[in-house]
Order: sequence, then C-alpha cells, then structure tokens
Amino acid sequence: MLKRSLTVLLGAVLATTVAVPASAAAPESDHYGHHGQADKPYMGWSSWSMQSSKYPGLNDKGDYSWLSEANVLKQTDAVASKLKRYGYEYINIDAGWWADWKWNFGYDQYGRPTPNAERFPHGMKWVADYIHHKGLKAGIYIPVGLAKGVVDDGGHPVQGAPGCTTLNLVFPDKRTTNGWDSSYKIDFSNPCAQKYIDSIARMFAGWGYDFLKIDGVGPGSWKSGPQYDNRDEIAAYQKAFNKTGRDVHVELSWSLDINYISDWQRISQGWRIETDVECYCDTLVTWENSVNDRWNDLPAWLPFSGPGGWHDLDSLDVGNGKMDGLTDDERYAYMTFWAITSSPLYTGDDVTQLDDLGVKLLTNREVLALNQQGRPAKPVKAGGDQQVWWARNKDGSYTVALFNLGSAPAKVNVNWSDIGLNGYRLTRDVWADKFLGFKKNGYEATIPSHGTQLLKVW
Repeated sequence: MLKRSLTVLLGAVLATTVAVPASAAAPESDHYGHHGQADKPYMGWSSWSMQSSKYPGLNDKGDYSWLSEANVLKQTDAVASKLKRYGYEYINIDAGWWADWKWNFGYDQYGRPTPNAERFPHGMKWVADYIHHKGLKAGIYIPVGLAKGVVDDGGHPVQGAPGCTTLNLVFPDKRTTNGWDSSYKIDFSNPCAQKYIDSIARMFAGWGYDFLKIDGVGPGSWKSGPQYDNRDEIAAYQKAFNKTGRDVHVELSWSLDINYISDWQRISQGWRIETDVECYCDTLVTWENSVNDRWNDLPAWLPFSGPGGWHDLDSLDVGNGKMDGLTDDERYAYMTFWAITSSPLYTGDDVTQLDDLGVKLLTNREVLALNQQGRPAKPVKAGGDQQVWWARNKDGSYTVALFNLGSAPAKVNVNWSDIGLNGYRLTRDVWADKFLGFKKNGYEATIPSHGTQLLKVW
C-alpha cells in the first residue's frame, strides 16, 4: 500500500513539476497576492554594475563612462531577445545619465537634471520610447536632495510654479543630505518644494519612464539625524507621480533603516537593505564584497515583504563568468538566494555576453517561479556558515535550500521536522533537474565552499 501511494504521488509531481509553463510566474489569487503595482518582485536589467567596474575595456573613457545611449540600446535588444520571455521587463538607467565623461552634472533652466548630450544624444524620451518599442519598461535614477549647483549658481525658477525658485527650497543653513552629502536638504514646509518635485515627476512621466530609483535615502545610506531624514521627499515623489496619472514604481536605495519600514512600505515599492553589491574593482562583484553579507542581514526584513513592496538585495551578477568575479558555486548560491527570498531579480551583467551557466541561472523557469510566487524563504536558524532556508510553495510543495558560506566543503542537513514535515518525503534537486527519491526524516549533503543545493520537497 505504501509503495502504491508513493507511486501515485510521484506521478502527480511529475505531471506538474518537470514541465514548468511560461506562465508559471503569474501570481495566484490568494492572500499572498493581489493585482496591482509591485504585486511580485520585479525583474530586469540595471546599468550600474558595468559602469562601476574597472574590468578591462568596460569604462574606456574613465570611471563610470560605460553608461551611454548606445550601450543601453544594446542591452535592451539583448534583454528583449534573450530574457524577456522569462519575465525580465525593466531596463533601468542608473546614475550618470545627466553627467559628462568627467562626472560633471548638467541641469536645465528649471534646476532639473538634463541628459548629457554626449552620453544620450537622442535624449531620455527617445530612449524610453525605444525600450517600450521592445515591449519592455524603462527605469531612471535620481539622488535624493536638491543639487547644490542649482542653488549656489544663483537659483532657477521652478517649472510651472510662478514665484518659486530653487533658492526657496532649502533651509537657510544649507544643510546637506543623502549618503554622499552631495545635495542640500529640501524644506518641505515651503509649498514650492512640492511644486519642484512635481516638476521632476512631470518630466520623468512625460519622457515615459515606468520606474524611478531614488538613491542615498535616509534614514539609511549610513546616515541618520534630521538632515538625512528624506521620508518627506519620498512621499512628495509618490504624491507627484499620482498627479501625473502615470504608474511609476519607486525603489529606494541604499541600506535603509529598518526602524522606518512602515514608512518605506507606505511611500515606495521597494527598499535596498544593504550597501552596493558591486565591488568597485576589476570585476563586477566579489563574494566577500559584499554578496555574502545578505544571508545574515536579510532575516529581519522578511516579515515586511509582500505584494506592494519588497526587500531589494541589489543587482544579480551571475551571467558573465570571469567578469562576474565569482566561482561557479558562488554563482549558483547567489542566484538561488535572490530567487527563493523573493528579491527583485535585475541583472547587472552584459546580457550580450551571457555564458552557458549564466543562461541556465537566469532562465530556469522553475527557479524563477519560486521567486515570482512572492513567498520569501526564511532560515531554519539565522546565522552561521551552514544555513538552511525554506518556504512553503503555492503548489503545496516546499522549497529547501542548503547553503555553505564557509571556506571549505561542509555537510549541511535539514530535519523535516524543522519545516513542519515528517516521515518520507519526495525530494528533487532543482538545478540538477532530477529526483533524489524519498528521504526519511530529513536530508543531508556535502556542499562545496560558498555553494548551495536547491531542493523541492513534497
């Protein structure tokens, strides 16, 4: 009788698991999901990893020079042809679109960032139109605060707001703000401040952007205190975009203060919990700086992620082999962790140059479906070099991921009782695409250094 029951179970699992349909990422109508903005973690591509790297040949005009219209179009074409069918949809243009090759920033007559003509000769609206023509969504970037230059140069009128100038927008002591102290804090007790934010939102919406990353936001970005509290500015952007009638996803960066999570949930659709994943070295990332930090820093944030807003683990750079700066085992662990914890999946790789493993990691429908169901995995026990993370999936199965964060191979085990199960459980190795049989009471494997094994369990 037991053998017959197990055979029936295996047949049912095979019918629903081996062939994962293209629609697997669609949210279900249960209490975990709803139809609206950020109902699941977003997927796409971002420019920052390549433009921040010193990898030979990437930034040939100097630091951060990779970002250009031509390069964005190449990545757009590659995402459209290689990744769009798997759910990747955002093309996010990060910092520097309004800077010259020496990182000097330009502003229009109204004190708003204006695209650099050498980097983006056709302008930002033209680029957004190109992205949309490929069936994708367009993202843009701005730091928090008011640029010092548009005050110190004598001021600019605020577009569409007679009587308001950028001189009206700052405190008399010109207190600085954001993670780099590169801007003045905006004084929102003056009605002109909201009108200035309205003018930026109208500009971005008029250009056709669907996503805005706001950077250096506090409390967070390693800064605290009243001058670094930018909650009023983020709320002003939400209000401003609502006036435009355009649905714009607002993502906040970086290292947001968890003590203000209720505000981040209210005024944004995503919040970076950590510093940059990029290493600012001769690769895109390295394991130690700072991919591996996320395992220990994420657990506190997990209760707050869900439809409408998600924790953000930063760029996913697992597709380019040598340029990534990771071992193959590290690439598997990186992709697995981002996916099962429901972080947004936005790669910073050169999508035109994906290697075979990169394609496998970024396009495995079964793994992507675990991400897009929006049920973040959690640790059996937080901390330590050997960790087990798990989640109950919408189809009734369980995700179980074994991680070895240590510097040498190590045994990692899970007891079924740790995740509310017992007895014999059918176990499948997701990345290997094979069933491991029925395992009694638990599972144990030797995991390579910085490696993982991703299981589905019934």
